[in-house]
Amino acid sequence: MKNIFIEGPVQTGKSTLLRKILKDIYGQNLDGIYGFTSQRIIDRDGNLLGFRLAPANAALAMEVDATDGINTCLPNTFKWFTPNGAKVDMRVFESAGISYLNEAMEAAKSGLARAILLDEVGGHEMSSDSFRNRLYELLELDVPCVGVIKSAENTRRMDRSLMDFNGELHRRVWVVTQFEEFEQKLRENLCK
Repeated sequence: MKNIFIEGPVQTGKSTLLRKILKDIYGQNLDGIYGFTSQRIIDRDGNLLGFRLAPANAALAMEVDATDGINTCLPNTFKWFTPNGAKVDMRVFESAGISYLNEAMEAAKSGLARAILLDEVGGHEMSSDSFRNRLYELLELDVPCVGVIKSAENTRRMDRSLMDFNGELHRRVWVVTQFEEFEQKLRENLCK
């Protein structure tokens, strides 16, 4: 299968490994890589403030320093943490997220895309019909899609109502849980 994703426990290095492999294969600028990545937003002390959606070519920067403090609103921030819990802005997926998917689809159809990065999928964004449908269309194209996918356990913790969507997504891609196997299969698939 051409679409290879890794899943596993939170903060175990899945995205870090994926970024390393992409950089090794496609170079520092990730030429020919389309899609999106999730970046951590941190403060000066390294505390996690939230997450933002960024284009694939920003994937080598896993974190964005919110140097102006907690009140800084970086573009395409889709999740942020408050004293009362996490807040999610679905509009980011329905605007920037779909825009990144559309750009990837056009690049794939025109032969410009070497791979599509989807880091990460299987969470809140799956409750958007328009995002989910565009994602499924993208997975059907000939260009390999690679990324990180939320585990069922992680999705269940976030929002039980997303379980069916997460399950359907898992059926559409090849999911690997072992780092060594993921690296091997990804390199084989992308270096053809």
